[in-house]
Amino acid sequence: MHADVSAELWKSATWVLDTGRADQHTRTSWDAAITSIGFAYTDPARAWHALRALFEAQRPDGQVPHQSFAPGYARSPYRRVVPAPHAVAAWEVYRHSAGHGAARIRQAQDELAWLYPRLSALQEFLTDEVTHPGLDALLGAADLALSQIAGALGRPADADRHRDRAQAVAATMTRRLWDPSTGTFRARDPRTGEAGPAHTAGGLLPLLLPDLPAEHAEAILAEVASERFGMPFRTGLPVPIAGASARGPIRPDLNWLLRRGMLVHGRRREAEELRVAVTGLVHANGHYAEYDPHTGEGLGASCDERTAALCLDLLADRSVRAYARA
Repeated sequence: MHADVSAELWKSATWVLDTGRADQHTRTSWDAAITSIGFAYTDPARAWHALRALFEAQRPDGQVPHQSFAPGYARSPYRRVVPAPHAVAAWEVYRHSAGHGAARIRQAQDELAWLYPRLSALQEFLTDEVTHPGLDALLGAADLALSQIAGALGRPADADRHRDRAQAVAATMTRRLWDPSTGTFRARDPRTGEAGPAHTAGGLLPLLLPDLPAEHAEAILAEVASERFGMPFRTGLPVPIAGASARGPIRPDLNWLLRRGMLVHGRRREAEELRVAVTGLVHANGHYAEYDPHTGEGLGASCDERTAALCLDLLADRSVRAYARA
């Protein structure tokens, strides 16, 4: 991307974050985790505040509500819980702290030490029988991030425990959710064992796991490039969500996750292709959560702070593998 275009997108993304919903009393857990990644570049203290606010509402069983509230609302009624990249976000904010000076590094170490036991408790709450490739891949990625965090905090036994569990998730997912007849990962009903739809966006996310067998990673990459989804070389646009019979919208957060998975498996060319496509799409059309898969036009409300946050991360682009293969 041309330097002037990158500067323009950085400026617009920073403006969206600074003026967006990040400080509202209620927001989803996913929102807070994603936006903290953007604030890691512009305002690390605000990034840590976003993560800390989530876990100040944590319940004794480890649950963090899907919708977070200001401190006075921590005892609000139960709300559904969806795995979100909290641990990944915490590790990314910590990793980027080195660029903000010694005081920020000390703050990052303190914040990480406060968050780690709470992130671990959430992981224990969420970990269950492997039944959904997308959700379980996010949980596996969380254990990988927790392994990095534990290592940074001088807790090698905990680091090994998280790493072993991430390996077990990849192995169990491969054994239980891989469907050789369709060449995809498919969810399974935990009661009946019946397979869910094939060729879904969730079936692409196991690419986040470095211990995924190479042949399965290659199958996912072929699926991403197929006509059902479509890499930018085929469509000129980022990868959309595909349904059973139609192409769904383009979501920058899905493409951000896919790009991380590509880097995990050493596919830098494809990762760069996605990076350029997402940042180009947002620069041309604005910061939306979703885009039309055929025209690239933004859908819904503009000024989406999650997209802005991920654009900052993509523009910074250090091209570092999140986690290497074992």
